[in-house]
Order: sequence, then C-alpha cells, then structure tokens
Amino acid sequence: MTAAVEEVTTTSSVSVVAACALVGIARSTYYRLTRRYAHYRRVPTPIPHRERTQPAALTADERRRILDVVTDDDYTDLSVVQTYWRAFDEGRVACSQRTFYRVAAAAHCVGDRRRRRGVGAAATRRTPVVAAHAVGDLWSWDITELRGPRPQDRYKLYLAIDVFSRYPVAWRIEHTEDRHLATAMFAHAITTHGAPTVLHGDNGAVMRSHTLIDALTEHGVLTSFSRPRVSDDNPFSESLFKTIKYDLDCPTRFDSIDHARTWTAEFLRRYATEHRHSGLGRHTPADTHHGTAHLVRQDRQQYLTRYHAQHPERFRRPPQPPDLPGLTGINHHRLSQTG
Repeated sequence: MTAAVEEVTTTSSVSVVAACALVGIARSTYYRLTRRYAHYRRVPTPIPHRERTQPAALTADERRRILDVVTDDDYTDLSVVQTYWRAFDEGRVACSQRTFYRVAAAAHCVGDRRRRRGVGAAATRRTPVVAAHAVGDLWSWDITELRGPRPQDRYKLYLAIDVFSRYPVAWRIEHTEDRHLATAMFAHAITTHGAPTVLHGDNGAVMRSHTLIDALTEHGVLTSFSRPRVSDDNPFSESLFKTIKYDLDCPTRFDSIDHARTWTAEFLRRYATEHRHSGLGRHTPADTHHGTAHLVRQDRQQYLTRYHAQHPERFRRPPQPPDLPGLTGINHHRLSQTG
C-alpha cells in the first residue's frame, strides 16, 4: 500500500492526502508504515488528560485567593470581568482574565452574585429534583393571567397537571389568586384522581400558603417549589400555559370570565383527548393517564407492519412506532449526576 502511495505521489504529482484517498488507506496509516513519525513511541499506560498534573497550574492557595476576590462584598454588583480588572489594578490577582473567569465558573460564581434575602451571599435555594416514573408521582401547578374585555380585567387561571401523563387534573378561573380557592381545587382533584406523591409549584404566595400546604400534608402530599426567578424549574406548567395562549383559537381578550371558563374547558378537553404530545411518544395525555397508551401503540405497530409488508422497498428496517412515555420529572436528569 505504501509503495502504491509513493508511486502515485511521484508519477502524478499529487499530495499524500489525495494519494491515500485514491489507494484507500488512512493518511495516518501511511505515515506510520513509512516511519515518518519514527520518533513516536506509544505510551504503555496512558494517563487521561484530566488526571494529568499541569506544571503551570494554579496552586490551591492561588485558587482560594481568586475565590476570595470573586466573593468579596465590594464586587457583588459587578460582572466577573469588571471584578477581575479592578482587583488586577489593586494588585490582588496575578493570573489571566480567562483563568480568573474559569475558576469563578467552576465555583458557580459567574451569575448573579448579589446577596439574597436571608442568610447571605452563598445562600441559594436548593435545586428541586423530583422524578416521575408513573401517573400520580408528581403534579405540577401554577397560575397565569387571561385578559378580559377591558385593560384592567384580568382572570386568574389555576391549572394543575400530572407530569408523567401531562393530563390536566385540576383547573379553575377566578378573579383573584386565593389560597382557599386553590385548597378547594386540590381537594376536589385528590377526590377524583387520588393524592399525588409530590406537588410542585412556583413561589407565589398562594403556592406557599400554610392553608394549602397543611391541607396537602393531611393527604400525605409532599410539596416542592421552584427557585426564585428560575422558570426552568417548572417547565411543564409553563409549557402548557404557552400552548394555551398560542392556540390559534385562543381569544386575545375574553368577553367575560364565563367566556374564559367555557373556552378553557373545551381547550383542555381537546388537549387531553386529541393532542398527540411530543413528550409522550405522540400519545394523548388521556391515553397515558388512563393506561391505554400501550393499546394504541399496538394498533400503530400492526398498521406499520402491514404497510411494511406491502412496500418493503421503502424501508431500511422494519418500522416501529414511538416508544411509550418513560421517566420524566423536575430536573430529574440531576439524579443520575448525583446518584
């Protein structure tokens, strides 16, 4: 092979890359066989890069000094870059800006570093992590606004869904947010669907009211809450609210609260029984919630099998329908990282 490459390069005046492509060997193979890299010696026991000791790396004391600067109260309102240059001018750091930023990022200090209400700069609420393996493991709920006929008219949509199935288990529309209304809504939902293991909500006053939490505790329901100003901690409710408001039939303004209730009831019925959800293997929330999704998948498989038998030339492999819904939850991917 190497002789063929040499012949092509000398007779045709083409590059080694092109010659290797014509002959059909890898360029690295050619170089290895012709000993162009004779100085290379394979390491018998290679060490992964992350485990190697870098002679120029910062010492533990240097990293500590950088973190002392990053968490200094005088710099809490500044970006990391601004902090670096002010500390640099004061002679407090002796590293590059990139190194300074990398150390700050490793310590999760590149976001909002201002003091929060409570116990100081390092006090941040723990990330909620709740897994949903089946129906009833986790409910998510929130409250959003719907517009009325006048600018000052705002209707409050209370909405709770089962996270595993995305099925709306409870909802109501009222003029105000009220803890007693929310408590009554969940009492009815628990009577109808049974109590969930965990109820996840936002940080609103209603969600954290003792009236609601005490009522849920009596039914053995654990409560979970999003971190302040972190919408990703409640993605299921936020996503459904967007689906509702972006629906082509959703009015920009409702004529009255009764109009809002009538339209929402019809939408949630269609959503539960007709919407093929991308997160549910294109099954409906109702089929997933009531345990009939596997029957739908069997019908889909039979249909695909018949179609494949009629036109096998159109497929590289026998077709299969999307999988049944599986594990989901609030930040549930963190379980594998910490587990």
